Parts: sequence; structure tokens; C-alpha cells
Amino acid sequence: MRQPTPGLDPAGALSDWQQQVPAPKADWTYHSCKLVTPLYGGGVRAGEVDEEMPIRAAGLRGQLRFWWRIACGPFASSEAMFQRESAIWGGLGSSQPTASKVAVRVDQVRGLQLGAAFTYQQHYNKPGQYMTSPKEADWIESYAVFPARGELAKDKQSIEEAPHRLAQPGLSFRFGVQLHADLDAQQRQEVETALRWWASFGGVGARTRRGLGTLQVQGLAPVSAEEVRARGGQLVLRAAAKSTEQAWKISVGRLRDFRQKPDLGRNPSSKDKIPAGRSRWPEPDMLRRQTRRNAPEHPPEHPVQDVYPRAAFGLPIVFHFKDENKGEPNQQLLVPEGDDRDRLASQLILRPYWDGQRWYPSALLIPGWEQALDVVAQCSPGTDYRAWPRDPAERARLAPQIKPMAGRGDDPLSAFMAYFQEA
Repeated sequence: MRQPTPGLDPAGALSDWQQQVPAPKADWTYHSCKLVTPLYGGGVRAGEVDEEMPIRAAGLRGQLRFWWRIACGPFASSEAMFQRESAIWGGLGSSQPTASKVAVRVDQVRGLQLGAAFTYQQHYNKPGQYMTSPKEADWIESYAVFPARGELAKDKQSIEEAPHRLAQPGLSFRFGVQLHADLDAQQRQEVETALRWWASFGGVGARTRRGLGTLQVQGLAPVSAEEVRARGGQLVLRAAAKSTEQAWKISVGRLRDFRQKPDLGRNPSSKDKIPAGRSRWPEPDMLRRQTRRNAPEHPPEHPVQDVYPRAAFGLPIVFHFKDENKGEPNQQLLVPEGDDRDRLASQLILRPYWDGQRWYPSALLIPGWEQALDVVAQCSPGTDYRAWPRDPAERARLAPQIKPMAGRGDDPLSAFMAYFQEA
């Protein structure tokens, strides 16, 4: 019989060896997922659905990480936030990168069907150019997926050969999550919380903040309005809808109306051939003043001249002036201030909300949404203005002068949430 090496403690050696062996990972937990609104993008190329891999595990892990920050942070300091986040999700530390303790996988993908984003109609724009636009029946979808409206093309054929396609509702897949055994009970609970917030308010692909890529996820309790309020956000629901599609269209339609509907976001039309009157928001007249261009019948007249309130809903914003040939400004693009920024994600999420039994039109202001009011936007250097003032007295003075906001709230996002609930 072989004798132990002199001086070796067998029990101690076994303990040392066990500590060096990586801790085993737990079993996979799976959730059945079903797409209930169209999926836009999500592939390697922006705006395209990958037919071979329409749902990407890396994208879902990124969603979970984002919702962990919303639902479980911030902490006492940015350093504490970084340490807590990297301990679960991995990251590049000061010394060496750390691996994620959350593994995800996607399998059993079934039912992929691609369809056009809208029913297109082509119209002549300028000599040698055509532009696509959605038909009236598709205006809500077009408002939610405005990047897919189409670009200027050289001819009609180039438009027809390059339609934007979305994955249609009905796509299903299985989403698996595996937690490393090193995670403690609190960290595991935080991952579960991130999963619930993602299932309630996130999705797959692009434009999820406008309801694209909404999923019905089995086995996760929906996040309640009370939970959202406890984190500093706001969740409001309208009456239950007859279908998921109706819930989505009502949600997105309320924002479009708030910003553009005649007699709400715009003046009523004075002529049958004009679809709507002038905007009741201050930005168009601010741009007329800044460019020193306006049609004779459209002199700048809005009393508010030094804020861009609609920037709080997200950037960029495209302003197209119909009567450019009569002296109006050419197309203007409102973007976040700075040379290296071209977009700012909205703090407002509009989508169908599943309470476990029925679908509801919903509007969510993400916890920390107030930061959107501080964004500084510009169309060109020297045209910088904040979305909304910080001073409460100034807010109370300006809000009644912007008709869609009057009587609804002292900032544009709060006013919209009040409008969302109106009959």
C-alpha cells in the first residue's frame, strides 16, 4: 500500500484542491417566449432581421444588463455601481476583465415570417428622386418605426426592390438563463428582477421603446405600477384592449396625437387640401427665427422661444417644412448637443402591457426619466437650448403657453402621461 507523502495533510490537500476547482454552475432555467408585435432589426446589419438568427442571445443579455441598471441601481457611487454590475454581468476592470456570471441561450426558434413594414405608396419628390411613405392605414406603425419609412431613391424601381421587412408576430423561441454558483442570494434576486422588468417593458430587436419586439414571456410575474413608482418611475395603463395589436396602436397613437393631432398638437386645418394647421409646439417657429426663413403666411408667432420641449421624448427629431419653395426653412434635424452624439434614447416606453390575464395600452417613464428634461439639443452650432428649464417658476410660466401641455403638467413628459390617461 502506497504511503502518504511525508508532511502532507490529506484532509488539507483535499480542501485546497476543492477550492481550486471552479464552482459548478446551476442548471438552466428556461422561459417560453412569443413575439406579439413586429420585430424590427436585431441582426448584424442595422434595421435588418437576420433570417438565420432572428433572436440573438447577446442582444438579450444586453437587455437584461440594461434593465438590471434600471431596476437595481444606482448605488451610492459610480464606483459601487460598477463593482456591483461587473460582479454579475462582467466587464473591463482596472486590472483585468471579468467574465459574466449570467449565461444565456436561445433555442427552439420557430415561426419566423417576414413582411413589409408598411404598405408603400410612392410619390414624386424632386427631379430624379422618389420617396416612400406609408399609406394612411399604416400611420401608427410608421410612427413607431420611422427609420423604415424609406429614403430618397433614384427611381421607383430602387424603392420597390428594397422594402423594409419586419418579423411578424407569432415567432416563438425558448430563452435559457444559467447563473453561476458564485452568485449570492441577493445577486440572484437581482437577476430575477432584471428578467421581470425586461419581460414587462423590454423586448427584442430595435425600437423596443416604441413597442416593437414585445414578447409574452412565460413564468415571470409582471412588474406592477407600485414597483415602478418605488424606483422613481411612472407606469400608467388605459383600459384593457381587445388584442395585443390594438393595445400597441393605442399606446403609440397617444404620443402621435399629443405631438401632431389637429386641434391638439396642431391647429385645425383651414383648407381641405392642407392635412393640418401649424404646430402648437415652439420648435418650428424657433427654427424659423434661427434660420431667418419663413413663408409670408407663416411668420414666427409662438410665444415660447428658448426651449425644445419635444427633445425630452428622444432625439433626433426631423422637421420638414412643407412650403420650402415659398421661403420656409429646408429640412432641419434636431440632435443632442456635441459633435459625437447623434441620438438620445427616449425615457418613455410605449407598448402593450401584460398583467398575466389581459393586454393593456401602457406608458412607462423609466426611473431616472427627469434627466431627459436637461438634455441640450441643437440644429446647428449656436442654436443650443435645453429641453425644459430647471426652475419650477419658469416651468409653471412656460407650460400654459404650449397648448398640448396646458393644464396637464409642468414638464412635457408629465403632461403626456396625464394626456395618456384621458378619455
